[in-house]
Amino acid sequence: MVAVLLLLNVSKLIGVAGLLGVAANVFSYRRYHRKNLDPFESLLDEDQEILAEFPIDRDVDDGGFFFALATAPAHVEDELDDAWLRFAKETPPKQKEDDAIDRSKESDTDAKQESEKAEESFVQPMTVEGNKDDVVSEQALKGISVDTTRESVSGAVEPSEKMQDDISGNVGSTEENKETESTSPTSVGEWELVNQGIDPEKTAQQGPQESLEQEILAHINTEKMLECGTSIKVNKDTDQSQLGRGKGSAEDPLLQFNLPKKGRRLAKVAMDAIIQGYEKFMEDDEAKPNVAAWHNVSRPEQRLRFWSDPDTEIELAQKANVQLYRMGIDWTRIMPIEPLEGVESSVDWAAVDRYKEIIQKVRSAGMQVMLTLFHHSLPPWAASYGGWKEDKTVDYFLHYVRLAAEKLSSLVDFWITFNEPHVFSMLTYCAGAWPGAQPDLLETVTSVLPRGAFNKAMDLMAKAHLKAYEILHDVCCERHQKKAKVGVSHHVSFMRPYGLFDITAVVLSDQMTRYPYIDSICERLDFIGINYYGQEVVSAPGLKLVENDEYSESGRGVYPDGLYRLLTSFHDRYKKHNIPYIVTENGVSDATDYIRRPYLCEHLLALRAAMNKGVPIQGYCFWTTSDNWEWADGYGPKFGLVAVDRDNDLKRIPRPSYYLFSEIAKTGKVTKCQRAKAWSELQAAAMEGKKRPFCRAVDSNGLMYAGGLDIPIERPFIQRDWRFGHYQMDGLQDPVSRLLRFMLNLIPLRRRKPTVHNDRSIESQTETIEEADTKMERIPVAA
Repeated sequence: MVAVLLLLNVSKLIGVAGLLGVAANVFSYRRYHRKNLDPFESLLDEDQEILAEFPIDRDVDDGGFFFALATAPAHVEDELDDAWLRFAKETPPKQKEDDAIDRSKESDTDAKQESEKAEESFVQPMTVEGNKDDVVSEQALKGISVDTTRESVSGAVEPSEKMQDDISGNVGSTEENKETESTSPTSVGEWELVNQGIDPEKTAQQGPQESLEQEILAHINTEKMLECGTSIKVNKDTDQSQLGRGKGSAEDPLLQFNLPKKGRRLAKVAMDAIIQGYEKFMEDDEAKPNVAAWHNVSRPEQRLRFWSDPDTEIELAQKANVQLYRMGIDWTRIMPIEPLEGVESSVDWAAVDRYKEIIQKVRSAGMQVMLTLFHHSLPPWAASYGGWKEDKTVDYFLHYVRLAAEKLSSLVDFWITFNEPHVFSMLTYCAGAWPGAQPDLLETVTSVLPRGAFNKAMDLMAKAHLKAYEILHDVCCERHQKKAKVGVSHHVSFMRPYGLFDITAVVLSDQMTRYPYIDSICERLDFIGINYYGQEVVSAPGLKLVENDEYSESGRGVYPDGLYRLLTSFHDRYKKHNIPYIVTENGVSDATDYIRRPYLCEHLLALRAAMNKGVPIQGYCFWTTSDNWEWADGYGPKFGLVAVDRDNDLKRIPRPSYYLFSEIAKTGKVTKCQRAKAWSELQAAAMEGKKRPFCRAVDSNGLMYAGGLDIPIERPFIQRDWRFGHYQMDGLQDPVSRLLRFMLNLIPLRRRKPTVHNDRSIESQTETIEEADTKMERIPVAA
């Protein structure tokens, strides 16, 4: 009897605790909703022909505004010993622990013997064993043809004949571009497993099995495959059709390009939460993503060749009518060795002169310069001793800053000391997913504690900025009698919970990443740079792919309202410091270019609405000019206004969005017709059921992996109105919230009137292309 009473009391306590937990989360969510999700008034009149106008005819110090483009932040095409290039290069496969000692005693001079041994013991902590009885289609091995034909070219502002003729050199002629766009799909070489340096003709001559195994062993970076949760066991019984392919799309079309599903699997670890040394294994029927995105092109060292051929990118920016150009210099290139014996002995002075020459080219093209000093590129010599976890890195960085100031300050208009410091610290020192550190489990678990690796790195980068600010101002004042403009580029995503019990994770994440770094340096900022790409929906341990939301290829939810909300919230927090803002990065990865055009228009409308609310915004930089190398995602996501044909000597092919952006940058205006044309193009593609590439693998629960895909999966365009001021926020989707909504709907209470927007429905608001074309002809374009 006593035991029964005890059990009843325990049950009551558990029930009370559960109710209190639900009540606490409900309270937290209501508070979060009021602050972040309540409807807002945009102060834009959508019935006007000119929806947004920016004062591009004035200097920023006089209340003016600039449009800008950016290019690759690091330049390593000449085999510079760069941490990221090291990260990309192939390494021998990991061996079994019981082979490690024996292998360390063997000579590594005989490459053939080494290769044969690798074949015999190609076993890694997590393996996917091929089965020659599995049958897969040839399409998966040969690559996927992504349909980007331009039935929709008319959806962009058409370029003038002069603009078409002016784009020369590596930028193909307009006639060639039109023919390419209308007849040829995007080259799939970048997304082919067989384009990792594997020669099909050579394979046929050598014999399929022997040559394929040799090529796989020579070209797949197996350590990076582990980061993506994938490895392959190659043996004499492995059918070549197993390598790099999945079982097809019959059962799961979202995973149709993934590897076979046999063997042990890594647990589904959420996006940006893969932790080195912390692998969990489980048996399931899920297919795993294919090899890490570093291998989706065979020439990782080429990037955009901005170091050897800056003219191509600079010319594209100049023809796009931008007033400012954002670029970076590479710490590794300027200081290739650790300055143990003084700065003079560690500097590559020829590299300094080359950077000065490139910056002068930008200025000669009529553009101001925004220069980034640290853009995720830590020198390998600094990484070897701990990088930003060690105090001496601050001193080394300040030597580098002073050198840059003394040699380049006469040519630079805006300085960015650090680009997205918390992103670098999190992915390097917490997750170990970027080069620069190899955190063990203990370091990872303790990284977010007050003296953990993440906070240590953030503190030192704040200290480095504060001192760099003084150096840049002192040098500019003493040498050029001008005031330097120094800031940082701070990455912010709009985060919201998927379910009621995810609100804590959202609040904690915001508290860690949104304001602390800016709080620590706000006394020494001439502007705050905001990098914004979209929203992230948090679910349990990671980021959720919401099926009815539109996403970029790299897994960012498209949400223009988020830019407005974040700009106004930052202004409310820091307006006492009188700091202006610059959107230093905003863009979307979209090979089809259907999403990019309305994305551009809607985010500029969000920017104008924030300015109407009193936020002092000086400029807008679109990321990026040409399809770039995107860190650990490689060349998969296509962010460029200009496509890059990497199988044809990096030939540039301007997309329709390039001409739309050029027109907006020239006039400083976003018109109703531009918006309508861009939106109607996207809606037409969605209604036709068209699909586009998506470079994230997604598990059965909708959680996204951190590693990018070599071969993208296909995702349909979403029929949802995500235009600025139109997005209707979903309710919480956890079972408790759904049950509460169901019960409330049963109660016959007086219904609230639906929220009235200053717009019509999607069907009536979306104009046809012909209607928009007719109106465009009546609008005068500024000279």
